[in-house]
Amino acid sequence: MKSFNLHSLTVILFSVSVISLAGCGGSEAPKETETAKPSAADMFKDDRPAYDAAAISPDAEVISIDLKATGNTMADISYDQKILTVKAGTTIKLKFTNTSTDAAMPHNWVLVHNGTMEAVATAGLQAGPDAFYVPNSKDVLIATRMLGPTETSEITFPAPPAGKYQFVCTYPGHWSIMNGEFIVE
Repeated sequence: MKSFNLHSLTVILFSVSVISLAGCGGSEAPKETETAKPSAADMFKDDRPAYDAAAISPDAEVISIDLKATGNTMADISYDQKILTVKAGTTIKLKFTNTSTDAAMPHNWVLVHNGTMEAVATAGLQAGPDAFYVPNSKDVLIATRMLGPTETSEITFPAPPAGKYQFVCTYPGHWSIMNGEFIVE
């Protein structure tokens, strides 16, 4: 029986590979089925009504809301109101107070389009503390700064168009507990 050296074995394997490839039929590689991909314009299409948080009408009725962030541990943090209801066409004057006394419990209040609070809070992680964990996103309508214990912030903004919205604290880990519904009638 003859023995093969490494060079002979390599030549044989190469020849077998060439023959195998030639036997696959046709000279073209099989084409993948193409699926329609959305255009860039479709991907960024936004059917929601335009909203300008600075467009406050001097003639609009002013609605005052006093909202508090409560709790000193992750087990007991919350907003003191879970549903805020306002009328369309009004101006909202929101006084937001962090009643916590624990330095580890900063909070903010972020108004977002309905169904986007988790995505906004997740993106807030990348925005980081310098942006108060609020991402630069078309889903964010208005936000307070991050408040430390016993701090208060007041913001004034026009009510968004009629519909349901959400509010959320975007400090890391808080969004799933600290959230609520903002209804514009």
